[in-house]
Amino acid sequence: MSYSNYYAASGLFHGSMSSVMGTQFDILMVGSDPRLLGMVWEKVESEVRRLDRMLNRFDPESEVSFVNREAGHYPVTVGEELWGILNDCKRYNELTEGYFDITLQGFGQVLLTEEDKGIFFFSESLHIDLGGYGKGYALAKIRELLEENRIDKALVNFGNSSVLAVGTHPCGEYWPVGLDNPFTKERIVDLKLRDSSLSISGNMPSHPRHIVNPHTGAFVDDKKMVAVVSEDPIVSEILTTAFMIAGDERVPVIASQFDIYEKHVYKL
Repeated sequence: MSYSNYYAASGLFHGSMSSVMGTQFDILMVGSDPRLLGMVWEKVESEVRRLDRMLNRFDPESEVSFVNREAGHYPVTVGEELWGILNDCKRYNELTEGYFDITLQGFGQVLLTEEDKGIFFFSESLHIDLGGYGKGYALAKIRELLEENRIDKALVNFGNSSVLAVGTHPCGEYWPVGLDNPFTKERIVDLKLRDSSLSISGNMPSHPRHIVNPHTGAFVDDKKMVAVVSEDPIVSEILTTAFMIAGDERVPVIASQFDIYEKHVYKL
């Protein structure tokens, strides 16, 4: 289900989808041309739904689901876009010392062959999960759409956990985003986003055991929240997962491999 409206008094266009990529999606765009903003919204909505259909492992018709069903039996040839994503994930796996791992079991059990753009699992029980990558990738694609259509002020939000800020708030020098402790509801920090992306990961009262350490196979039980701000929404997305799992001594080492603006690790 989707919704959109243009508020002429404030020059704001709001578009929303109630359930996509496993969460709520919202976009605010600033501008004086409602027809242009409506057209951009249609493109954004179409792109997000397209990516969801490709990357959602719970959708039996998705390309990722097909890979998960078949790649443990024989090499599966994937499309150009998914091939690029898989290689991206392999590179990030290496840069994060294996803490970001779309297999949750060890990327060494995946064989990628350039000649036929094929993927093969050495274990039939293996599967890939792009939940810790997909929203960042979607934000990167949305930013391209906004730039192509010269939208220079916008805020894009996947479920308050993956956020893209384009330009500034119409009444200020940044987009203000506050982070609250999910257990106490107290404000932890107020962030000022401008031409940057924010990703948040953590254990919540409703989801206390949903992040798996790929090195041990155990759930991360720490009452902890991580926030990363960078220019690249994919980097923000994958690092929050890696920082949730990695020990305190490894976080700065991993962070040094990336160009990020801010990182915050909170013990709740």
